[in-house]
Amino acid sequence: MAVADEDRQAKAYGAVATGPRKGAEKTGYPGSDPVRPDGSAAGGRHRSSAWAACLVVASYLALSIASYWSAWSTSPTTHMQLGGDQFATVWFLRWIPFSLTHGHNPFFTIFGNYPFGVNLLTNTSVPLLGLVGSPVTLLFGPIATYNFWCTAALAGSATAGYFFARRWTTWRPAAWVCGLLYGFSPYQIAQSHGGHLNLTFVVLPPLILLATHDVLVRRQRTPPTAGVVLGLLVVAQFFVSSEVLASTLVVDAVCIIAVLVMGRRSVRAHLRPALVGVAWAAGVSAVLLTYPVWSALRGPGHINGPIQLVPQAYRADLLGPVVPNAFVWLAPAGLVRIADGFANSTAENGSYLGITLLITLAVGAVVLWRRSDVARTAVIGGIAAFVLSLGGGLVVRHPPGAIVSGLPLPERLFARLPLLANTIPVRYSLYVALFAGLLLALVLDRLHATVATRSASAGRSPSASAVLAGAVPLALALVCLVPLAPDLPLPGFADPDTPAYFTSPLLGATPAGSVSILYPYPSSAAPEGELWQAVSGMHFKSPGGYFLVRDGPGHTIGFSPVVSYGADTLTATVLIQLHAGTPPPETPQLRTALLAQFRSWNVRSLVASFESEPRPDGALQFLTWLVGRPPTRDIDVDVWNLLPG
Repeated sequence: MAVADEDRQAKAYGAVATGPRKGAEKTGYPGSDPVRPDGSAAGGRHRSSAWAACLVVASYLALSIASYWSAWSTSPTTHMQLGGDQFATVWFLRWIPFSLTHGHNPFFTIFGNYPFGVNLLTNTSVPLLGLVGSPVTLLFGPIATYNFWCTAALAGSATAGYFFARRWTTWRPAAWVCGLLYGFSPYQIAQSHGGHLNLTFVVLPPLILLATHDVLVRRQRTPPTAGVVLGLLVVAQFFVSSEVLASTLVVDAVCIIAVLVMGRRSVRAHLRPALVGVAWAAGVSAVLLTYPVWSALRGPGHINGPIQLVPQAYRADLLGPVVPNAFVWLAPAGLVRIADGFANSTAENGSYLGITLLITLAVGAVVLWRRSDVARTAVIGGIAAFVLSLGGGLVVRHPPGAIVSGLPLPERLFARLPLLANTIPVRYSLYVALFAGLLLALVLDRLHATVATRSASAGRSPSASAVLAGAVPLALALVCLVPLAPDLPLPGFADPDTPAYFTSPLLGATPAGSVSILYPYPSSAAPEGELWQAVSGMHFKSPGGYFLVRDGPGHTIGFSPVVSYGADTLTATVLIQLHAGTPPPETPQLRTALLAQFRSWNVRSLVASFESEPRPDGALQFLTWLVGRPPTRDIDVDVWNLLPG
């Protein structure tokens, strides 16, 4: 379809236009407002009404609550997904309000992994969510905050996907479908199963892409304003997940290159306002992130070298888009067994799109390729994200190895870049879902307009035409999305049975901020101690924990198959062996060394819960021998008070 050069440029990275805006200036600038069939600007007077937007959000929220129904239908203040990553996230959510109300550094603490400390920015600490969720934490506790944010992550991400597609579509249900696909994609559901809040709260990536479009293309705001908005979104994403920020910037760069190529004739004329916006974005990011970035890279407790030890072990499989995973409702068992080997983890395997959706996207790409630059950008962005998700080497129906082999792929270059080396390839599936949703929305939008036009031309009544124009694209959307329907509600919810002692007045017998050793010793093998500490309101400092910490003279990541994340202190080694059922011999030398370490740490109490202990009598006997006297039974734990001296 031939169009004037000015109108073609007005479509770059953002317009599905049939003609120039009535009365609008023909600037030729890439990405002017999309045009509705009646000639009115989508970004102008016909914006989404408040009630319709609320209905969209409510639909996503209902699906999110259904996903986490096991928590909301029981008690969201006590029931949650069980697991080490989940307990660690609850700890992080509790730490932020505690640090701010007690004057502690929010980015480093010795309340965990005492006395060595933890750099929170090298962990998945989601400080922005901890800050915003502080009222919930202070009123209802950190478990409630965790459940709130996990639910909001799905609904919020879907809403962001909706507004992402809404900019370039005229039919609201088409954008709603994009939000549904993005917010509840197999990537989102898989990561939700893993309890990875930092990876499921992906509200900001679509907004960063939209803000970039505002800075470089759209120009509805002044360049400084658009740049400040982009900078603030980048800062916000850093405080949710720096890994997702890095991958978002990579995908954003791919889209920018596509826009520059498609709008190359008008780039020079509009380079100055774009550079002004970029400068403001960079300035805001630099001012607000200089100290946090320094804290992460060179601050207390920082880790030298990679944080992700084996990122290439988590690569997408070439067949991932067509083989359903274990979290899809209609997945045949035989195909699930195949998909379970993809990416070495079911929680990381989120590449599935389904055959019907892939066919629809392929046909839509062919039909819209010459008509819509935004469709071309979506295709380019989606394909680039999928190639990056495959990692540094191609894998087909085989668990990927940590050492890359096979057909070299572009992502292999990231292993040589300091920050991008920490991105896990398969997580680029997030952007595959986003661009798939956008392209599907464009297809449905075009189909709706085409059916409406032809139905009216055939002489049907306006009401009949409207019904038909809505039914046909919605039927296509149903065919595309039903194969992706997740198996809800999410499993793995229960009451973690935190000992009542940690929320009782008896805890106050130990001075606030003193050191308590917990048994089982907090580690990846027994992470529940972190949850106890969080539920207690950070009343005490705790050695050990399920954290990423530095170790050794090189300050590289501390990792051991015995103690997992943390230094191999004598206390950690002995207590973890005791919990595993293999206590060391009770020698005077061992007792002297352990008590000396307790004194060096100024330990005030040893608190033990034997509910999950395989040999409770043996563990109780060992700890009694170690301290030299029997414990005090406080509600449901055994406590040894260790006075200094």
